[in-house]
Amino acid sequence: MSYPMKLVPVTVEAVWGGARLMNEKWNKKALGANVAESWELACHEKGESIVVNGEFSSRRLSGVLEENPEFLGEKGKEFSFFPILVKLIDSKGDLSIQVHPDDEYALREEGEFGKTEMWYIVDAKKGSGVYCGFKEPISKEQLGQALTDGNITDYLNFIEVHKGDCLFIPAGTVHAICGGILLCEVQQNSSITYRLYDYDRVDAGGNKRQLHIDKALDVTDTSKVVNANENVVRVDDNTVILASCKYFTASEITCQEEYAFEVNGDSFVSLTVVDGSGAIMADGNCISLDLGDTVFLPAGLGKVSIFGNLKAISAKV
Repeated sequence: MSYPMKLVPVTVEAVWGGARLMNEKWNKKALGANVAESWELACHEKGESIVVNGEFSSRRLSGVLEENPEFLGEKGKEFSFFPILVKLIDSKGDLSIQVHPDDEYALREEGEFGKTEMWYIVDAKKGSGVYCGFKEPISKEQLGQALTDGNITDYLNFIEVHKGDCLFIPAGTVHAICGGILLCEVQQNSSITYRLYDYDRVDAGGNKRQLHIDKALDVTDTSKVVNANENVVRVDDNTVILASCKYFTASEITCQEEYAFEVNGDSFVSLTVVDGSGAIMADGNCISLDLGDTVFLPAGLGKVSIFGNLKAISAKV
């Protein structure tokens, strides 16, 4: 049976995480006090989404897809693994300066695929921002020296961000989310991160987090400069394509009272509500959509209607 499946996420704690995702507004459930990430659409060995409605209620999404591969769509079935991971990220503090490898390097060195990603800014405190790429191209030697000297941020491109901004971050781009930001991330389904710098922070035991300097230098594109909103394409009043690559297409969907679209046989679609609330209906099945909810729409589901006033980030392959 094909129908809109509401998902329960996996929450992840980190020293830089905050408490916003656990408040009454977002209502994510976690044991600790610093929820950094909520993995909204996840079929990964480190965390899996659970379906909470309909025929597949209480089942892992990965198990549902193994039994029903047609739900992935023709493009989805081309991947040897579930292709994308969607997260909500709350950065009370600064994330480490980091970089992700491409597929070729990651498969050779880690036995896993690389990581290209997109950030959509859900909320940002005034003056907060992100590091993406460099102010101007530099050499690997200059980058290595900056890491030795502890002044890498002097070379990085800092972008002040605002609600509704988005950034596309190909593998090889040095980046970091700074404090005061809540965002939705659509990425390749990979957890490989190489840290270049972590502000000399220590944990409760006085230990610094591991850095991965050699591998990070191997994969960093030192010529890369990234700007906000440089890949945005407005399709119509309801749909803005935020980023599109061979791994995923991420869009902002706006519904004011009612919006209908088609989920064809090419790909599944996920929707994560980042503002407002409403409901979604397909093939006679209607479920509520509250802030922070994520639904999985199987490929071939057909006409889908959204009701209410909301914004959602959609992801598909």
